[in-house]
Amino acid sequence: MAKRDFSMDRNPGIGLVQQAAAIGTSSAYISDDLASALFPKSDVILTDRMLSNGRQYLRMIVQEIETEICMIATKDFGMQQDTIIEIGNSGRVHSYALLQNAGLLGSKTVLDNVFTSVQRAELSARLLQKISQADLESVLTRYLDDDDASIADAAMALLVAQSRDNVGSGSLQAQITNLPAEILFALAWPITAALQKLSGDEGQELKKATEKLLGQHDEGIGTQSRAQRLAQLVDQAEGSEQNLHPMHDGLDLFLARLARRSGLSVDQLILFTAEPNMVRLVLTMRAIRLPLDHALSIFSALDGGGQLLTRASYDEIDVEKATALVSDWSANTLYQNAQDLLNAHLSGLPA
Repeated sequence: MAKRDFSMDRNPGIGLVQQAAAIGTSSAYISDDLASALFPKSDVILTDRMLSNGRQYLRMIVQEIETEICMIATKDFGMQQDTIIEIGNSGRVHSYALLQNAGLLGSKTVLDNVFTSVQRAELSARLLQKISQADLESVLTRYLDDDDASIADAAMALLVAQSRDNVGSGSLQAQITNLPAEILFALAWPITAALQKLSGDEGQELKKATEKLLGQHDEGIGTQSRAQRLAQLVDQAEGSEQNLHPMHDGLDLFLARLARRSGLSVDQLILFTAEPNMVRLVLTMRAIRLPLDHALSIFSALDGGGQLLTRASYDEIDVEKATALVSDWSANTLYQNAQDLLNAHLSGLPA
């Protein structure tokens, strides 16, 4: 597990009494930490690398948001507070520790998004072990010359979004444009409160800047939205079903197309790839009646643990039962979460 630095000189400006008080407060949660480590509720194995990447991603997102708020406050609302100007120009995160210690970064909504982003980067890295960076970057270019101008335009829009994100590199990227509106909202206001605490400012400029940031947020220019648009157009083309593959479409378009055909969300599909043996992904492929060799190839492209999907295992899956399960999984997420918690409660399991 990752080590935590509690050295006495990590912040020379804080005396030992203050450090002792702060550590005493944090140690009150040791049982929570131990419980989550000893008794995980999920079958998904969170490796040290995933945990490290999750922290890195969350820090980057907080930095992106706080920087943008400070820049809007100074440029658009004339705020001339020294600390806010410094934060906006520093290129590093300032409010993360304050938010973390206050428990403002631990909501399920935020952490689900962190996990999805980390796993997406993991899938990109897996693909790069099987296809070159150059080939991965060129998978969409064939659509640029499509006879259908709308497909060509949608492909160009997705390429621009991917270029901005550098998602094909397999590295972890954090862009405000790719945040769902509810995630940006869940983080922007706590960050604003932290910025006011750090700066000591009691004016309205930071709040106005946050309102403007939220008001101008456009999910439609994000990579996932652009991929969904291209998926819609591509899947209307005759004979497109045979081309559904991450090494043919790239990760984003593949996930978007599989989501459309299955009725599931892209985030759900990403979660399936992190589960043991990717069994729910396999059932999804069976439910939409992907041919055997096609499904085996997709499994091999996305697998990162040396697992093997056999012909017999895939063939023995009852299509009707798989279809029924996928239909259940595609139900409203809040409804599904409530069902899971109720079932756990009635069975005596920890919720």
